[in-house]
Amino acid sequence: MQLDLRYLQAINAPAIVFKTDQSQLEITFKQGKILTSGYVTVFHEIPTHDSPLTIFQHSQNLFSICLRHADYCYILGPILLTDATSPATDTPNARTIYLPQLLSTYAISWQQCLNQILALAQIIQLPLDADAVTTAFDHAVPSNQFNDKLILVNFEDEGAHVSYAYEKALKTAVELGKPSMVHDAFIGLVNSGRIGILADGSDLRNIKNWGIISTSVTIRAAIHAGMDFDQAYSLNDHDVRTLESLTTYDDVMSAIESMIKDMAQRVHQLHAVHLSAPVRRAYQIIMNSPETTVTVAQLANQLGLSPHYLSALFHTEIGVTLSRFKILVKINRTIEILQTTNLPLSEIAAILNFADQAHLTREFKRFVGCPPNKARNNPHLTEDWHLYNFTSINVG
Repeated sequence: MQLDLRYLQAINAPAIVFKTDQSQLEITFKQGKILTSGYVTVFHEIPTHDSPLTIFQHSQNLFSICLRHADYCYILGPILLTDATSPATDTPNARTIYLPQLLSTYAISWQQCLNQILALAQIIQLPLDADAVTTAFDHAVPSNQFNDKLILVNFEDEGAHVSYAYEKALKTAVELGKPSMVHDAFIGLVNSGRIGILADGSDLRNIKNWGIISTSVTIRAAIHAGMDFDQAYSLNDHDVRTLESLTTYDDVMSAIESMIKDMAQRVHQLHAVHLSAPVRRAYQIIMNSPETTVTVAQLANQLGLSPHYLSALFHTEIGVTLSRFKILVKINRTIEILQTTNLPLSEIAAILNFADQAHLTREFKRFVGCPPNKARNNPHLTEDWHLYNFTSINVG
């Protein structure tokens, strides 16, 4: 293997090497999980193929590096600059990014990035020095590639605060004990607008303060769902110490999501601990798929029980019938959709397999006490609503 490819393997960066021959691209090397089509798009965005070095800026501190020599083009990245001190990051519309796991990248400091570019340039005998690299970052080319994989946090407008609805969605995910809901709610929360200005000073301090508030809110949700008070606040103290020890935006954002997921998982375990195996399974099937049309007979058949026995066991342990529990779960999901989307009631009814919009409205009013549109326009009306208010599940 050639020295340049050994070097790319050694630094373990997502990268691709193209050989260009009469406008045709031939892949001679690729590592990492970034799709080839993404790299091809980046290649075709290079302003001039005569330039030996082009830097693409995807966000405040996310970059792709393109080096060209002879018939070869080396694309490294996307690379996350952890200290965000490159010359290109001090821009008027600066944004901090949080990278979910579905975007595979690697994080290094600005100095490490500079050293890696210069080392690769030397290996492929491309005449570059530190000033040339700095100049390339100064003139980084804006790129929208990978935007669908990024969550952007904007700090520009003082006093802006995050959507109440998404904060409620996070609390609901914890109260229901559903870690799988946390990621979607977290993305919605971050993308819903701007995290309010919670401190004078750096954006990192701002993010930490927001994280402390977020974990405190979900701690209270966990206590409401039955978690022991002392255990909950002990976890909260630990989470605060963890956040304070972190030094990069991405680490802080990842930690906040992990902490909320952990809280939801703990609540899930509390919910399940006192349920028999067949009731727990039926409970999970309904909770995981609010839109399900599965009947009692079908559930019983899956579990190898008679419909009468399953119905009686479920009613004894949960406190409501299977049919009512299915409706309660649908109503709970309806509240989430009302508070986080602008979908019309007819579409919500179809998604959740209500007979029609009138059926949704009737059941919603029955269990919530007001029509769906009134709840959408007045979120405080469902602040204390919870499906566990209708059950006798012992989560303590």
